[in-house]
Amino acid sequence: MHIGRVAGALLATTLVSTPLFAQSASAPAQAPPPAAAPAPPPAEAAPSKPVTLTAGVDFTNAYVFRGILQEDSGFIAQPWADVAITAYSGKGALKALTLNFGNWDSQHSGPTGKWYESDYYGSATFAFGKFKPGLLYTSYTSPNDRFHTVHELAGVFSVDDSASAFPLSPKVVLAFEVSGQADAGLKKGTYLELGVKPALKAAPKLSFLIPVKLALSLKDYYEGPTGSNTMGYLDTGLIASVPLVSGKTSWEVHGGVDVFTFGDNLKLLNHGDRVKPVGSIGLSFTY
Repeated sequence: MHIGRVAGALLATTLVSTPLFAQSASAPAQAPPPAAAPAPPPAEAAPSKPVTLTAGVDFTNAYVFRGILQEDSGFIAQPWADVAITAYSGKGALKALTLNFGNWDSQHSGPTGKWYESDYYGSATFAFGKFKPGLLYTSYTSPNDRFHTVHELAGVFSVDDSASAFPLSPKVVLAFEVSGQADAGLKKGTYLELGVKPALKAAPKLSFLIPVKLALSLKDYYEGPTGSNTMGYLDTGLIASVPLVSGKTSWEVHGGVDVFTFGDNLKLLNHGDRVKPVGSIGLSFTY
């Protein structure tokens, strides 16, 4: 998810020196928990698993991090792994506390180099019924020194409405750059993301997600040739997933497309394109 020695080149809009970033729309930092079926009364719901491992790899035609183009030529593979630990589970106001730790990488065959990015993160999520506030710390690094390390602290608020007839999964991310700049700008930025991810089950073994995200700069997150822009991008997508194996270890294949509509600075940093479609396909497992 980031960059180094890129500030000048960023403003020049060259791809090789693009700002860094990880976990694009096509590569989630962690897999969303599956919707749990309600336990039949009067039996109690089964206790949460103490530890859950989720890992996978995604292949994409372009790596776009929060609207900032990183690479769109050659082969792009993005492996990732996440460990979720149920630190607390109870029946009071606080239903659960979950700790997540993980890594997300981006490997390229194009101009930005083979091991372009490796990100490390840790988070704590508190469940108060269907409301889930949390904190997320991420270190965005570049093993091949294409960008300087960026450290970020974010507040995340999501709503688990998986039990509804038409779940939207609303989510808000408010991120603060602690050191380094994702846009290779001069000032630390503050990023706001508003999103929903409606889910549709088309068949017993075919599900669709329709993610929609609006990304804004509250302060200096999208610096560039036109100054510091508030508008970042609008991302609309369609993702299909098919389970391959169910049980103690489950496997699924997924794929889809995201369509980015950029603000003025991001348009200049994306070869002058206002709209950019990004396709992906991937495989993941949960244990």
